Amino acid sequence: MYCIKLPNQNAAFETSGGVTISQACAAAGFPMDLVCGGRGTCGKCAVRIDRDGTSETVLACRTVVDCDMTFYLEDHQLTRDASIVTEGRSAHSTNLSPALSKRCMTKTELLPSHCGSYLEPASPSLLRTFSRLMADASVDRVTFVSYRDQLLAVEPGDTTALLYGGAIDIGTTSVVLYAYDLNTGSLLHTVSALNGQIVRGADVITRILHTRQNEDGLDELNGHIRDTIHTLLDQAEEKIPGFRSHLYHLVLCGNSTMQHLFLGLDPYGLSQDPFVNITAGPVRCSAAEAGIDMPAGGVVEFLPLLGGFVGADTAAVLLTLPTDRGPCLMVDLGTNGEIAVGNGAGYKVASTACGPALEGGNIACGMRGMEGAIERVSLQDGKLTYRVIGGVEPLGLCGSAIIDAVAELRRAGIIDESGRLLPRDEFLAQHPDSPLAEYLGEAGEYNTAFFFTRGDRPVYLSQHDVRQIQLAKSSIFSGCMTLLEEAGLSPDQLDALYLAGAFGNYIDIDRALEIGLLPSVPRDRIFSIGNGAGKGVQMCLLDQDEMDRCKALPASIEHVELATSPKFMETYIMNMNF
Repeated sequence: MYCIKLPNQNAAFETSGGVTISQACAAAGFPMDLVCGGRGTCGKCAVRIDRDGTSETVLACRTVVDCDMTFYLEDHQLTRDASIVTEGRSAHSTNLSPALSKRCMTKTELLPSHCGSYLEPASPSLLRTFSRLMADASVDRVTFVSYRDQLLAVEPGDTTALLYGGAIDIGTTSVVLYAYDLNTGSLLHTVSALNGQIVRGADVITRILHTRQNEDGLDELNGHIRDTIHTLLDQAEEKIPGFRSHLYHLVLCGNSTMQHLFLGLDPYGLSQDPFVNITAGPVRCSAAEAGIDMPAGGVVEFLPLLGGFVGADTAAVLLTLPTDRGPCLMVDLGTNGEIAVGNGAGYKVASTACGPALEGGNIACGMRGMEGAIERVSLQDGKLTYRVIGGVEPLGLCGSAIIDAVAELRRAGIIDESGRLLPRDEFLAQHPDSPLAEYLGEAGEYNTAFFFTRGDRPVYLSQHDVRQIQLAKSSIFSGCMTLLEEAGLSPDQLDALYLAGAFGNYIDIDRALEIGLLPSVPRDRIFSIGNGAGKGVQMCLLDQDEMDRCKALPASIEHVELATSPKFMETYIMNMNF
């Protein structure tokens, strides 16, 4: 593993060797605007780097990371949707051995011995297609498409150059598709979109309730996720002509609810104690069975779940973690919070209901990390400064800004240890000369607020909002501490704390530690790994051994139910304060 520093973005992360600078940056949540698609022809990704004591300018899309480096990225080099994390630490498995393959043969090569037969038993539809091709005088060769040892399709002519696969990370909020050339292992295109299910709730509990309260609710949500995937496939087809018709393998991950809704399984078991899944094992089916518009014989695979609400996305993240280090803590901070403690030999895992507050939900002026969202907040020398995504007028606060704001207000004495946001008069009595008092006011009755902007559409953080943050941060912290105690570990005994997920990628780690969101692990052992689930599901697409390793993961996993843990409840109450 190599250490990468991004001074201009005030960030650092670890990455494996063998990936390009642009891939490493994208994996860490700083995707570059590769105008030419990474072919090295436009020169717009030229970046200054420091390595081995020398400084040079290189093309980020063509230069491979082979040591510790410092990248000096300029803001204009980052894509407009840089707040959307689409990759894990690497876009490529260390070994290319996909389950999908093609083999082309001439009719002469196929000719069997006297009175023999062309094919071993296959499905009637495959046999019919093959027989028509063999009878067609204009076809002189055919291509066989196989998944491991299973024949999926036969195609006229030599189509071996068109071997495509897709890896999909189904998040509660967003869905990401990684389109691959499986002949070379090249990532051809990455595209993301909001999960269409969001129209029926921002969190999984709301969506589960929708299936319980509406007769067609399950079919509706199943249709929404299939429509979202089809939209992504359409967009990939625009960039890669022929992608859809030669896409024979899709690997998917997502949390337990996303798995149920994608497969059309009623998630009723997840809505009540003891929170059980219909099936936790890996699911493999044909594209036709999954309702995905790709060749009907194509293979669709959903990675295994790990128990309760800890799903295949967590399994994918664990697949990416080093197996040769001591104990680590993994925290996936997204719409839902998943936690794991352990090492390559096994993990204890749990999910904690941190709610949507950390991503801007349940916050009066909260919003997703999109244009118009304040993403960074600072209070220095009595002055408020902030950064807005897109450089436009602020419309609200996204999760990273909320963490910044709480930490800064706490440091300035505007929020006390109990989480109380001091009214203007009380703050002035304690800090009579502070210009920060001008930002304090009321956002409704008995709801003190700190205003970032005023006017017709003010942006503020209120007392009610701070209470939501306290609930969320205590839930995450207490889940971590409970799992650590179950494992017989203290925070300082960990080799690393890995932050995964969209929210975990963008927060200021020091401020997260300040407000008690994370355990007190030494700062130099905390790493943001971006969309670890995205990396893991790509690894399974590219390498059969990684897929097999992922399928074996549940055998070394122990699920811990926090809702019934006295230790969790005690820690939760004790750590509500800042």
